Amino acid sequence: MRDNMNSQKHYNKYKRDKEAKKFYNSAAWKKCRAIVLARDNHLCQECLRKKRITPADMVHHIIEYKADQSKALDIDNLESLCNPCHNGEHPDRGSKKAVKVSKRIRVVTSKANEEMW
Repeated sequence: MRDNMNSQKHYNKYKRDKEAKKFYNSAAWKKCRAIVLARDNHLCQECLRKKRITPADMVHHIIEYKADQSKALDIDNLESLCNPCHNGEHPDRGSKKAVKVSKRIRVVTSKANEEMW
């Protein structure tokens, strides 16, 4: 997990542009992020679509921040994801080592009534 955090810090410091960095450090983003995580019960939405229960670590822009900044704080454009699913959305950003470390997240699988899905 520590390697993944270091990888994220490296990305933020050397690869993320200054405007995006300012946005992700803003109070507005932090509040919006907290709302989305609460809405999604802090669960990875991609894993839920695959009938797995996994804690979410990230809030992902479905339409990327760089592509349309007007949707940056639109909660309908945001979803909670775990690190492996988020890395899958952005394979160009992460390192292989970070992906391997983040896959150690414990995934709880349960069978529910089919009508729930």
